[in-house]
Amino acid sequence: MGCHVAVTLQERLGQGLATSSELQNATGLSQTTVARQLRELGDAIVRIQHGRTVHYGLTHHAFGAANAIPLHRVDAYGNHVLVATIFPLVHGGFFVTPTTGTPAVLAGVNRDGLFEDLPYFLDDLRPQGFLGRQIAHELAARDGRFPNDPAQWTTDHVGRYLVANGDDLPGDLILGEQIHLRLRRPPTPITEADYPRLAESVLAGEIPGSSAGGEQAKFTAYRADRGHVIVKFSPKGDEPVARRWRDVLITEHHAAETMDSFGFPAAQTRLFADGGRVFLESARFDRHGAQGRLPMISLRAVDAEFTGLGSDWPRVMQALAERNLVSQEHATDALAMWAFGRLIHNTDMHLGNLSLAMDGHVFRLLPAYDMCSMGFAPRANEVRPPSFARPEFAALRLPDSVRAWPQKLACRFWRAVGDDPRISAEFREFIADERLADEAIWVVSDEVGQ
Repeated sequence: MGCHVAVTLQERLGQGLATSSELQNATGLSQTTVARQLRELGDAIVRIQHGRTVHYGLTHHAFGAANAIPLHRVDAYGNHVLVATIFPLVHGGFFVTPTTGTPAVLAGVNRDGLFEDLPYFLDDLRPQGFLGRQIAHELAARDGRFPNDPAQWTTDHVGRYLVANGDDLPGDLILGEQIHLRLRRPPTPITEADYPRLAESVLAGEIPGSSAGGEQAKFTAYRADRGHVIVKFSPKGDEPVARRWRDVLITEHHAAETMDSFGFPAAQTRLFADGGRVFLESARFDRHGAQGRLPMISLRAVDAEFTGLGSDWPRVMQALAERNLVSQEHATDALAMWAFGRLIHNTDMHLGNLSLAMDGHVFRLLPAYDMCSMGFAPRANEVRPPSFARPEFAALRLPDSVRAWPQKLACRFWRAVGDDPRISAEFREFIADERLADEAIWVVSDEVGQ
């Protein structure tokens, strides 16, 4: 007959959450002794209520911070508001305790605040894309513990980065105590005359601005007249690669204007040329004024926590609507925008390119961004002749309520791009040859207004 080997209370909690009874069984201690030892461990212990049952967890210090890490949001006026405390658990994962009035979705899919790894709303803030790689390179040069590639970062790398760089993160969340030590200084405004210099500094490996995601070359900045912006830019010169990237940036500008003109929320953009480059400036919708911030989280992060589909915009948004986590109206809007993207050859509509905001017990859809004809972009620094097989519209399986909208948007978009004097001759020729600006090929319904 086997002999039960007792373990210490800390050893048992190092294996996972446990009730008082489970701790008694594992340690061989009485209920009174277990209760006393839990009290003696003080704030290293967290109580997690599951119905009428209480589970206990053992915390530890993480990210060079404490075992209880505050999470703040920055409101639209730049004020810091505590929204939760995050407890790293010895056995792995995290426990989040939201403050009163905090959006319920912060506590995760089970609404119990337990996460097996970094909570989805923090993992979404890891450095990504073009600027994310530059951030990783710089941190690796400063501190050998950080890998050059952000894709190789562990939870500890991400957490340490978030604790040290809260001011520059997308969205409105800041992790850690250091927020109380920072003086509030207004950002230094720049003008478009500074853009050529900033583009050169980005390509030289410097990092102006935040870790905005996406693969295109970009930087972030603050303008006194327009607030916080993200600025993408084309390569310098008039070589084929530079011309094609200019065309792609021009399509993004017209896609945003087209969606906005039909009542679909989209980032406000401006285009201009300087220093041999084309710059696309987009107003940031996660910033307000000089120091205010607004919530933003990618659909990819929300999907990973609440549905796990890893699919496209329409399927994930519809699954969220069926779970009462987004409105049906917003799910339908996402479907219409996705269909529009298909009709303008946007091959980059992954879940990281659509964002939501936490809003009480639900999420709401944020303006569209990065909507462009990415399928025409250079690949491996090689430019191919423009080619676009328009999808069979019936195959998109759109409901009657939105069927005509993407066609109307596509027709307006291609007409605007074709009329833009800044596009390249080869792209203009392609649009004309394919009759993409011809209303007849889009089979537009008369029921939808101009």
